[in-house]
Amino acid sequence: MTDQAPFIERRQRFAEAIGDAVAIVPAAGEVRRNSDVHYEFRQDSDFFFLTGFDEPDAVAVLNPTHAKERYVLFVRPRDREMEIWNGLRAGAEGAVRDYGADAAYPIDQLDEKLREYVVDRSAIVYRLGNPQFDGRIIRLVEFARAVRTRSRPAPVRIEDPGPIVHELRLRRSPAELARHRRACEISRDAHIEAMRYARPGLLEYEVQAALEFVFRVSGSPRNGYPSIVASGPNACILHYTENRRRMEDGDLLLIDAGCEYGYHSADITRTFPVNGRFTAPQRAIYEIVLRAQLAGIAAGQAGVRYEKIHETAKKELTAGLIDLGLLPRGLDESLAMHHYREFYMHGTGHWLGMDVHDVGSERESATFSLREYSEEEMYSRRQLLGAAAARRLEEEEKAKAEKIVHPIPREFRGIGIRIEDDVLVTTDGVEVLTAGTPKAIDEVERVCAEPPRLPRRS
Repeated sequence: MTDQAPFIERRQRFAEAIGDAVAIVPAAGEVRRNSDVHYEFRQDSDFFFLTGFDEPDAVAVLNPTHAKERYVLFVRPRDREMEIWNGLRAGAEGAVRDYGADAAYPIDQLDEKLREYVVDRSAIVYRLGNPQFDGRIIRLVEFARAVRTRSRPAPVRIEDPGPIVHELRLRRSPAELARHRRACEISRDAHIEAMRYARPGLLEYEVQAALEFVFRVSGSPRNGYPSIVASGPNACILHYTENRRRMEDGDLLLIDAGCEYGYHSADITRTFPVNGRFTAPQRAIYEIVLRAQLAGIAAGQAGVRYEKIHETAKKELTAGLIDLGLLPRGLDESLAMHHYREFYMHGTGHWLGMDVHDVGSERESATFSLREYSEEEMYSRRQLLGAAAARRLEEEEKAKAEKIVHPIPREFRGIGIRIEDDVLVTTDGVEVLTAGTPKAIDEVERVCAEPPRLPRRS
């Protein structure tokens, strides 16, 4: 059982923000992988942030103006047979006793109680986009509208809780930062062992096993995301996760992996030579990427917009590629025409926290009026808006970009390098939480030459 004080404080701040609305926050459900096997369960981040409750198929209701039941959990009931097979459940009694709920009910009473809660409420605070739950909320509002009277109003809109919850998640308490630092420390140690462990002839997943062993024995119950262990040409695939190739002498190995600790995820990427020594072309590209990363970190001061960080890094990358003859035009033209995107097609960073691509203030609020759209119309509208935005972006990029027909020297082909660190920005400055994970070329080669701490197959 976790300390409830942080969750109580978060719920209080959330309740103050929603006023006389009622918020409905579903937990994650179990997802079947195949036959009677489920994927490993991991709680929904928003739900856990507000409740600390780590069981599937639950629902939290926050109803700040209710006389008694301001915070209610709906949970799976105690079931002796199911608990013998699958583990203990808190049940309604445990949800009140151990998780701070004012009241708790079996999950099958949810619809009945929600019909009671929505009367006299100005809005329902709920994030649309959950196919298993959206229809239930639509029907709830339709019910409330059908029974409302002049003296008993009912909600006519659904408001997204994201702008409230995600701003709370973005700014970390000292306890949250402590957990995040520990995730970074564990991940740092795991990347160091992977550098020692790798050698030509091993399979990518053997290095993955060594890295994730360090995660587990250091106290991390799971990865923050699927580990990317990409050797040779696989390093040019941004989200490669097959991890089955046999590594060869002369390969680089790109590892993008981070553990989760206390529901906070690290995210580290390092690229190093499998045989312990960079070739001259590998070294040249690596130095460009490292300079760009260091320039981006230096630009990331409090009050600086994200775009400046990205502009700083891509300018450094573009200049380096021009110096190597990999881009045929000058700096200003290459930037204006987005020629660097042949090699660097993504952004420079992202929020990091409970999710590896974490929530933050760039997420837009969405309010849908049920007087205007049916459930089907809402889904259709969202899909159309998303498709239109994608088309506009594609058209803009085509207008700005010019396809480069420029031969790449053979020695530079198939080199994929990425370097990622976790950075905390405060008014006091920038702190690299993953400092100590080798990234200078001499330091990387020194660690690669050290014997592994874990046994390798002969």
